Amino acid sequence: MKTLVLFRHGETEWNAQGRYQGQQDTPMNDAGRDQAREAARRWGHTEFDAALVSPLGRAVETAQILWRDRQLDVVVHEDLKETHGGQWEGMLYTEIAERWPDEHAAFRLPDIDAGPVGGETPRESGTRTVNAVLGALETADVLLVVSHGNSLRAAAHLLTGHDDEDYASVPRLSNCRAHVLQSYSGKIGTFTLTQTSV
Repeated sequence: MKTLVLFRHGETEWNAQGRYQGQQDTPMNDAGRDQAREAARRWGHTEFDAALVSPLGRAVETAQILWRDRQLDVVVHEDLKETHGGQWEGMLYTEIAERWPDEHAAFRLPDIDAGPVGGETPRESGTRTVNAVLGALETADVLLVVSHGNSLRAAAHLLTGHDDEDYASVPRLSNCRAHVLQSYSGKIGTFTLTQTSV
C-alpha cells in the first residue's frame, strides 16, 4: 500500500492579506509557525519513509517544523512549486477579480484548465507535482509532500483519475492541512482520497 500525505504550508502574510502568491517566495508568519507546530503534534505518530518539499521558503520552514525530531530522507524538488501566477502574483484577489473577472471566476470555480493570466493552469502544476511524487514513491511507501494549495489540489485530482468535471469536489486545503491518498499500485489514476484537512 502506498500512502501520500499532501500537506500545505503554514500561513504567510500574503495568505492573511488575500494576495495571490504563486511562486513568490513569501515567508511564513507567526500564525503559520504555530499551525506547523500543531500539525507536528497531530502527525507525530505517523512513520514517513521520505519527504518531498517545495523549494519555496514557506514550504521548507513548514517541513522543518514537521520533521524536527525525525530522521527522514528529504528531497527539495523544483517541481513542487506552486502554480505560477503570471500577472496575478502579488495582487489582492479583489484586484484580480476586478481586472480579470472572467478568468478569475473560471479559476475560482474551479476549472482545472483555467489558470492565472500569463501563468500556469492547475493541470500543468498538478502534472509536474504528480510526476515528482510518483518518482519518489518508487522507493517509499509512506511519503510526506509539503507544497502549495493549488498544485496539491490539482495533483490529488489527477492521482485519483476522476473526470475533470469532478475537480471541484476535491476540497481546498487550509494552511497546514493535508490530503491523504492511498493506492495499492502507486500508479496514477488508482489513488483514493481517504482523508482531507487532517
